[in-house]
Amino acid sequence: MLRFFGKIRKRLLTKNLWNAPGSPVAKYLLYALGEIVLVVIGILIALQINTWNENRKNRIEERTILQSLAENLSVAKRQSERFIAEEDTLKSRLIRILGIDAKSSHSPIPPIPDSIFKSAVWDLQSDQPTFNAYANLKNTNKLSLIKNKQLNERFTDLEFHQNKLNDILEDRLSVHQIRIDDILENDINFIPLVKANIREIDLSNEPSNNYRLLVENTRIRNLLGMKLAFTQDVLNLRANLDEEIEKLSTLIAAELQGD
Repeated sequence: MLRFFGKIRKRLLTKNLWNAPGSPVAKYLLYALGEIVLVVIGILIALQINTWNENRKNRIEERTILQSLAENLSVAKRQSERFIAEEDTLKSRLIRILGIDAKSSHSPIPPIPDSIFKSAVWDLQSDQPTFNAYANLKNTNKLSLIKNKQLNERFTDLEFHQNKLNDILEDRLSVHQIRIDDILENDINFIPLVKANIREIDLSNEPSNNYRLLVENTRIRNLLGMKLAFTQDVLNLRANLDEEIEKLSTLIAAELQGD
């Protein structure tokens, strides 16, 4: 293209046609220059429109992603609150069977029902809130569509708290609960504890358990005390995770309202 215009310019200079009034070559050059300018402008406009369309599609997809995350977090919040309530119940029952409730320290210690003892010793919640939407985004490499850096940082914090909770849940289940289960196997008559779930069982010939006497045994008392300590640690980590869920939900709601 440059060589072409260079030849035309040379011919114009040689033949002195550039300044000739009404010169067809001059008219052609002006026309060609105008066409080039129009083409360049057209390309720039097309690029701008294409960029705008891509940004618009990305923003629509980002909004869809944020809505999906908001829905998932709402479900996770309900799960989190339920798990915390279950841990609180377990904690209260462990305190009760150990007879160490500070609120009733001056009251006579009531007998321990089979159902309460079974729940305190047997029950264990190993689940945690699910974040499927976030996991899917990570697997499909779409987290980059979320432009809010604070949101991305919060999800990193959420994952950190989730991993910490998972570690202690695994420890409580695989390390400690196995030792707790030995109590049910070796130190009591387990049949009365089944009555709550299997109503047709007849306990008239089954020896009853004296749980108050049982928890005076140092080994058993210490094992239950350790489960209580584990439960409090789990409660704390569940509360931290629940707080992160709440913060993320608030941030996403603000981001969606800002569109």
